[in-house]
Amino acid sequence: MCFGTTCSKHRLSIVLFLAGTSWASISGQQVIQRGAFGKPAQVLDETKQWTAPLLVGTEKDVEIYIPDLSNPDWLKLNYRDYFDRGYYTITLFTFYRTPAACRRNQIGWGLGDKAHLDACTDIRYRVRTAKMVPQEKSITLLSAAMVLENGEIDQTTIETRQAFRFGISWTRIPSPPSKRPTILSAFR
Repeated sequence: MCFGTTCSKHRLSIVLFLAGTSWASISGQQVIQRGAFGKPAQVLDETKQWTAPLLVGTEKDVEIYIPDLSNPDWLKLNYRDYFDRGYYTITLFTFYRTPAACRRNQIGWGLGDKAHLDACTDIRYRVRTAKMVPQEKSITLLSAAMVLENGEIDQTTIETRQAFRFGISWTRIPSPPSKRPTILSAFR
């Protein structure tokens, strides 16, 4: 497995942070602009600015991106939560290179009915919000939704923290190239 733009034998030690987004408030707004081969050219960050996406994880038919975290507006928005509460919230964009990858993800989330599986021919992205607590080395998935062909959130697929919660500890994440599950497995 590769993290970033190169493969490495080091443990995952990325500290990621972004402010959470209320997807209900961005209804009808594009959150992804597609580029060549369907890959993200731009993603909307929590300051409502378009940024170049950063690749943080890749496997055979799945890629994970985050917005550019070096934006001064983004840092200003997120500094206080980390300083006061010890956590960051980050938005992750999963790009499915194939409809089969989307279908596996849908089935994994209990959405294996025909309508959800058929939608994978047009849906190539899933967006998630996750809370990162570096001191505890933990990640909690807060919300998720599929992204339509036009880059907008599919309002019918929004899952919120009341619907589910997922936590994973970095101490359980093996060093690549182990065949055991990794952090990328949590966000497919």
